[in-house]
Amino acid sequence: MRNRGHRSIGTVASPCVKVCRINDDRYCTGCMRTIDEIREWPIMSEVKQKKLLIEVKERHSVDGNK
Repeated sequence: MRNRGHRSIGTVASPCVKVCRINDDRYCTGCMRTIDEIREWPIMSEVKQKKLLIEVKERHSVDGNK
């Protein structure tokens, strides 16, 4: 994955797709992260970022988005 200009400690690209709307479940409809996860992404370790990406994929499949 290519880093989209977001700075972070890790080398994992942010899942941000520039569609920032929070749904009723408190997830961004674009990247399926919570506000806290979005805010903390730049300071997360690479291991935490990768774990979150797995969770995000699961959220997309539960939400019906792919």
